[in-house]
Parts: sequence; structure tokens; C-alpha cells
Amino acid sequence: MEKIMLNKIIIDIIFFTCIFILTGCTSLYAYMYVLTTKYDGIAVLEKEGDVKSILEQIIEDADQYIMKAYTRTAISYKVRKTNDTTHSFYVIMYIGERYLTLSFSATGKWATSEGAWAINTDTDISSYETYLAGENRWYVEEIETNNGINTLWTITNILEKIESDITYYYRAPVNKDDKVDNCNTALLETLVEN
Repeated sequence: MEKIMLNKIIIDIIFFTCIFILTGCTSLYAYMYVLTTKYDGIAVLEKEGDVKSILEQIIEDADQYIMKAYTRTAISYKVRKTNDTTHSFYVIMYIGERYLTLSFSATGKWATSEGAWAINTDTDISSYETYLAGENRWYVEEIETNNGINTLWTITNILEKIESDITYYYRAPVNKDDKVDNCNTALLETLVEN
């Protein structure tokens, strides 16, 4: 088992080195950050059932919730936003009182893995809270919509994605497969404006 894990790590390093050569140092920095940080994708996958349950409850009172969508850098360090270092997430607010974050995540530390929707990940919460506090070291920006986001239909779309077993792929915009998403494409494909 350890040999398989070692081989996977070696393949990941080779892959990310190729990405670095093709896309630049910013991308490599973000990928290496993901590889070296504490990250438990299995826990994200196991909790997706809870995410589904929470979203189903929100749908029942969708008019009581407001959704907004944001982009940020994938890490909190001074890295400029590029296609490879931008992360997208939703914030769902209950009449302005409390909120939760929601984003599509990888469940493995490699370029392709099973994907899962996650609520209140550490990085989404941290980036949003520093944004609200005015620090904004994650370069959080709201995705502008003309008349806001339709909570009912957006969450309905997310629930359909949860049921469809979408694979996570870092460079999803390059890969035009309908069964492949990253955090950015998943958000854009589920967002419905009022």
C-alpha cells in the first residue's frame, strides 16, 4: 500500500512539474500548496450526503435565503489570480443573520479525482471572513449578477450535480467533458440569475 502511495506521489510531482513548464510558476505554487497542506478529501466526500440534506432543507424555504457567488485566489499568499489559481464559491445567507459557504472540491491531491460539494471549508470561511473584515488577502471578489441569484433554481442545479457523480479536474475549462468540473465551472454551470 505504501509503495502505491509513493508511486502516486511521484506521478503527481511529475505531472505538476509539467504543468509548471506549460503554465508558469504561479500554477506550480498553487499545486504544490495543495499537495503539501493538510487536506482530507475523503472527509469531504463522506460529508456530501450532509450537504445534500442541508441544501434540500434550504430549498423548502428558498425565499428566506440569499445567495452570492465569489472568486478568490486558491491560497492566501500573494499569488495573482489566473485560471489555475482562482477558486469560486457560494455564500448562502439566511436573511442576513447567518451564512454558510458552498463550493465544489476535489477529494484527492492530484489533477483528477472524485469531486464533492463541501460546506464551510476552512479556506472558504477564512477567505470570506477576511474579506468581510476588509483585509482581503485572498483577493475575494463578488461575481456580479444583474438581479441577484435565484436560490431555488441554483440549489436545484447543485443537487442535480451531486447526483451526477462529476469528476473533479483542475483544468476543467480545457477539458470540455460534461462529466468533469472544477470549482469554477461547477459554480458557473449551477448559477441561475433572478
